[in-house]
Amino acid sequence: MGNRIQLRKWFQGSSFRRDKYAYFLIAPGLILILIILLYPLIRGIISSFFQFSPASTSFQEFVGLKFYKDLLKDKIFILAFKNSILWTISIVIAQYIIGLGISLILNEDLRGRWIFRSLILIPWVVPNIAAAMTWKWMYSTEYGIINYILKFLNIIQDNINWLGSSSIALKSVIITSIWKGVPFTTIVLLAGLQVIDKTQYEVARIDGANTWQIFKHITLPGIKNISITVILLQSIWTFSQFDLIYVMTKGGPSNSSQIVPVYTYITAFNFFKFNYAAAIGCVGLVIIAAISFFYIRKISKEG
Repeated sequence: MGNRIQLRKWFQGSSFRRDKYAYFLIAPGLILILIILLYPLIRGIISSFFQFSPASTSFQEFVGLKFYKDLLKDKIFILAFKNSILWTISIVIAQYIIGLGISLILNEDLRGRWIFRSLILIPWVVPNIAAAMTWKWMYSTEYGIINYILKFLNIIQDNINWLGSSSIALKSVIITSIWKGVPFTTIVLLAGLQVIDKTQYEVARIDGANTWQIFKHITLPGIKNISITVILLQSIWTFSQFDLIYVMTKGGPSNSSQIVPVYTYITAFNFFKFNYAAAIGCVGLVIIAAISFFYIRKISKEG
């Protein structure tokens, strides 16, 4: 009886009324998000289990896991999946290493460092489509500035077909993606570096610690949490990235630069295999959800 009275008082308390008011305010936005995001997501997952005709508005035949089994035999999907893993790991690692190096430099007491902090953001604020088109022109076999500079420096003798060669097309787009994402990593890590107490460095130097020891025992532990966060975020964004590769290579040549998001789009809108594309998208969704789970878990632990 006492527990019921306490429970009733809790529901009638001012904090609960405030919560109800907060829920009432966010309800319209939440409903809109559910309609725009959740419904297409659920519809896509369901459609991956059915054979669907573009000419019909209803599902025709339940085929179960047929499309998922077909994925295991699809050589292009297997190649796209491997490329996606290579694409994500190489870009995220390179962005972190380069971003950390630049952030360490910008964290020093340099004259006019605010100018460099502003300039470093330029690649990040450039729209992806504009960046892709710019780099595509730079990679041009006949007129690209990259071939021109390499020939001027006598590094190469003949022009390189950067985006038309199966062996280097994916690597070329990876370089573009690294250039595009380094500024975000740099700024976030720089913010983490500035939080570290400077007296720790002074004490370490008094104790005779060298630069590497200071970096290993003070700097890295000091930015550990923010490093994990930025790596997880960049992993999610990089794996689901679509526009750079689609604009620059469309997954070619011979699917050598094919990744899961691009293959999903091509399967759906070039070959009109919407159900099969939904199955491909669901596989990518599972991977992104797994990475997101670790990110949310990390944030929850930090409170």
